[in-house]
Amino acid sequence: MLLTSGVEGNWSYNSSVTFTCDNGYYVTIDQPMICSSDGSWNGTKPACARVTCLPPVMPDNGSYVPTRTTYNFTETVQFSCLPGFDRMGAELAYCNSAGEWSDISPLCQIKDCGSLTDPVNGQVWHTDGTTFGETAFYNCSEGFQLNGTEFRTCNASGNWTFESPTCDVIGKLYIKSIDS
Repeated sequence: MLLTSGVEGNWSYNSSVTFTCDNGYYVTIDQPMICSSDGSWNGTKPACARVTCLPPVMPDNGSYVPTRTTYNFTETVQFSCLPGFDRMGAELAYCNSAGEWSDISPLCQIKDCGSLTDPVNGQVWHTDGTTFGETAFYNCSEGFQLNGTEFRTCNASGNWTFESPTCDVIGKLYIKSIDS
């Protein structure tokens, strides 16, 4: 705790002193003390208390560690997102000297695998979209049969499972010519 006004040891009637604390601490009673006519001090001597932060906002589809009810000045949290989501924003935040977090909680954005291309002589449809957990289904036009998977799912890595199927002509014979 530092004396910010007055000269220590040189007090007179009605002299006042105020106090400040080191960075990361705050004065618990922010009132000056006044020297009374009998040489005693009126008021309560302040103390310095450590700055704390309330928990940061929990990101939707994500989390942070460690989890506590309060955090002291300079303590850090690390944010992460659930599988299938990308962190958009800070990975770390610390409790600053104002009792606020150095960064806001990040957003956890769902991964998007992107639209798939229709196979030649067939179609693909995305029932609910192209994001993590969604499924795309394939079918072939009349006279063609599906060669490969009937569906693909957008996985946690942001990629479609399996390879794209093809639509082959039903009953088509493949004859290999032999060159003499």
